[in-house]
Amino acid sequence: MSFPSPLKRKSRVTYRMHVNAEEKTALVLSAGGMFGSYQAGVWDVLSTVYQPDIVVGASVGSLNGRLIAGGCTGPELVDRWLNLHVMSELRWRMPNSLTDGILDSSRLVDTIQEMCAGYHVQTEFGVVLTELKRMRPTLFRAPDIRWKHIAASCSVPFILPQYQIDGNYYTDGGLMDPLPVWAALEMGATRIVAVNLLKTRSSWIKRLVQGVQLWSKYSPPGAGDVEIIEITPENPLGSAWDSMCWTSPNTSRWIDMGRTDCEAALTSVVKYGIRDNLHFVPGENSQGCPSTAFTA
Repeated sequence: MSFPSPLKRKSRVTYRMHVNAEEKTALVLSAGGMFGSYQAGVWDVLSTVYQPDIVVGASVGSLNGRLIAGGCTGPELVDRWLNLHVMSELRWRMPNSLTDGILDSSRLVDTIQEMCAGYHVQTEFGVVLTELKRMRPTLFRAPDIRWKHIAASCSVPFILPQYQIDGNYYTDGGLMDPLPVWAALEMGATRIVAVNLLKTRSSWIKRLVQGVQLWSKYSPPGAGDVEIIEITPENPLGSAWDSMCWTSPNTSRWIDMGRTDCEAALTSVVKYGIRDNLHFVPGENSQGCPSTAFTA
């Protein structure tokens, strides 16, 4: 497995990562609504030093993951988020049923369809959806993933329309487990780089997820001994309303935070190290920066 050489950029830290050929690394992207722009900032830095063997996403992570698995560069992903005005133009409507949603998502669907048509999957890709009948997360893998799977994974219950796929209704892929590490393990990952938007989520979101898990008698499986690099914001990115509504100032701020936290995480790996068969080699122009939001 090979990684590209560092690109010339304005980031404070540049690294090259080497992994033994027998290892399989996965990029796991969590749920988080409009906070997903933070993941774009992370990828803007991470993509210059690292290309995953597997990409897995839930909810907005499936949207970013589909683009990344399709070869989307960091700057391209950032640009898409900065110009995602369609998410500020969603209109309220009267739903016809509980699965219909109170927002008209037709413009979002157009964006997802355009994205899937423009980026063909080049990397192993998995998307997590929640099956409504059983209230269990379900993993779908490319090449069996269509635009409808991405739309379903992003469908917040009661807010956006739920989708019927192969006779079953599916909803938000992050409802039961915002960070589906288990899905990456199921796809054969031996190490994981996870971008978790909701580790420091607000208390009401935390209670909601825990309540759904308790009601459905579901407990997310553990990661076992797999090695995980987790990049996550130090504090909650915003309110529930912020996570639902796109604004240019918030998007720019979260992108910058993602860049900064990713750079800090890479520095932490260099400083403290992990196992011998995975190491980072500082680039020529690297500079030290403080450790924030790094978990191993």
